[in-house]
Amino acid sequence: MCRPIRSMSMSLVGNESFSRSRMHPARRGALSIVLWAFGLSTSLFLLGTWGRTVAVDTATIQESTATVIDAGVAKERIDSWFEDGLALAAGTDSDATHAVAEAIRSRPEYTAAVDAIVGQFIDGLFAPDGSDPVVDIRDAAAPLVPVVLAEFAERNVVVDAAQVEGVLDAAGSVELGTPEAATVAAVVRNVQGFLTQVLVVALAAMLVFGLVAVYLADRRFVMVRTLGTRVVIAATSYALILRIASWALDPQQGRSSIAGGGAVLLGSNGQVFLILGSVAALVAVGGGLIARRRKQATSPDVVPEDDDTKELVSV
Repeated sequence: MCRPIRSMSMSLVGNESFSRSRMHPARRGALSIVLWAFGLSTSLFLLGTWGRTVAVDTATIQESTATVIDAGVAKERIDSWFEDGLALAAGTDSDATHAVAEAIRSRPEYTAAVDAIVGQFIDGLFAPDGSDPVVDIRDAAAPLVPVVLAEFAERNVVVDAAQVEGVLDAAGSVELGTPEAATVAAVVRNVQGFLTQVLVVALAAMLVFGLVAVYLADRRFVMVRTLGTRVVIAATSYALILRIASWALDPQQGRSSIAGGGAVLLGSNGQVFLILGSVAALVAVGGGLIARRRKQATSPDVVPEDDDTKELVSV
C-alpha cells in the first residue's frame, strides 16, 4: 500500500518540476532574440579587441607597411634610380652598365641598402607630428661603392670612385614633410579611437544581453555555461578564420603587395582570441559546476527497495 502512494507522490513531484521547467512561448521568443543579440555583441567584442590590439602594435603595422612598400613602387624606383646613377658614374648607358646593375641587385649589400632606405621611409611615416624625418640615401648606399667598382672592373670599364660617390652625394637625403609623415600615424590613431568605442559598446551590450539571458532562463547557471561556451566557439572560429585568411594572402605565394600587407595584419595577435576564449571557458566550466551541484542538491531522494520492504513489514 505504501509503494503506490510513494511512487504516485514521486510522479507528482516529477510532473510538477517538468511543468515548471516549461517556458512560456513569449519568454522563449524573447530569449532567442536576446541570445542573437548576445552573439552579435560577442562578435563585435572579439573583433574589436583584436583590431584594437593590432592598431596599437606598431611593429606589426610597420611590418605590413614595409611589405607593401618593399614589394611595390618604392623598390622599383630605387632600382631605376640606381641604374641611372651607374650610367651617370660610368658616363654611358651601355649594356655593361645594365649588366652591372643586374649583378649588384642580387648582392646582399644591395638588399641591405634597399632595406635601409625603405626602413627610414617607413619610420618617417610613423614619426611624431611636427617632426621633419629624413631619408638618408647617401649613407644607406655608401657600402655599395666598392661593389660597384669591382663589378665595373670585371667588365674592363674604368670608373673612378669619386664619380660613384658624386652620384650618391647628388642623391643626398630626402626630407619628408610633416603632412606626409603624419599621414599613417594619424590614420592609426583614428582607427584606435574608433575601435576603442566599438570595444566599449560591444562589451557593454554583451554584458547586458548576457544578464538578460540569464534572467530569462529557467536554470540560470546552465545559461551561464551556455553563454561561456558560445564565446569560446566564437573566439576559436575567428582565430581559425583569420589564420586561414592570412595563409591565403601569403605574399610568398605570389600575391600582390597589398595582399601581402593584409596577410601580415591578419596573421598577427591571434593570441587575443585564445586569451578571451580561455577566460570564457573558465566561466563556462564554473557555471556548469554550479548548475550540477544545484541539480544534485534539489533532486528528490530515491528510496531504496529494502526501505520500502521494511515499511511494509512494520505496517
